[in-house]
Amino acid sequence: MRQLVVITGMSGSGKSIALRALEDAGYYCVDNLPPELLEPLIGLDDPRKPGRTAVAMDVRSGASLPQVPLMLQTLRDRGVEVRQIFLDASDDTLLRRFSETRRRHPLSSSGDVSQQQALTEAIAAERDLLADMRERSHVIDTSMLRAAQLQSFVKSLIAAPSSQLTLVFESFAFKRG
Repeated sequence: MRQLVVITGMSGSGKSIALRALEDAGYYCVDNLPPELLEPLIGLDDPRKPGRTAVAMDVRSGASLPQVPLMLQTLRDRGVEVRQIFLDASDDTLLRRFSETRRRHPLSSSGDVSQQQALTEAIAAERDLLADMRERSHVIDTSMLRAAQLQSFVKSLIAAPSSQLTLVFESFAFKRG
């Protein structure tokens, strides 16, 4: 059975780190894949295609982003095991990370507003655009995670069977009171 892990989430939340963890785990990884190329990448009818694939998608996908849930459902219907992981972080953490790296947010405009205000508005707009994807995914808050912790968490998440829910109950009581 073919496996697909879709990493999506807020810009600056650690998607590239998570994708590297999946690559280390033996997945064929593609960052910023246009949604239209998802099915050809999986290659359902081509045995030469990799069996375990991971892709990172985000707001850079543009107008195609709303079509992703339907594309993923089509792949599920055709027998692909699809897992969705949404990486999130608090607005303060995202602002700090963008300030540290001095990178431009994909949705930020270069208008007359201050850089901090533009970044805050871009983060809010990105949250709105990704709300549907977030609802359908396993959400990981990376605000308090270091890169190594995120990699370890992602590896343990993909190692667990996706269709099996495991609950562990522990009970404690004093024998006499």
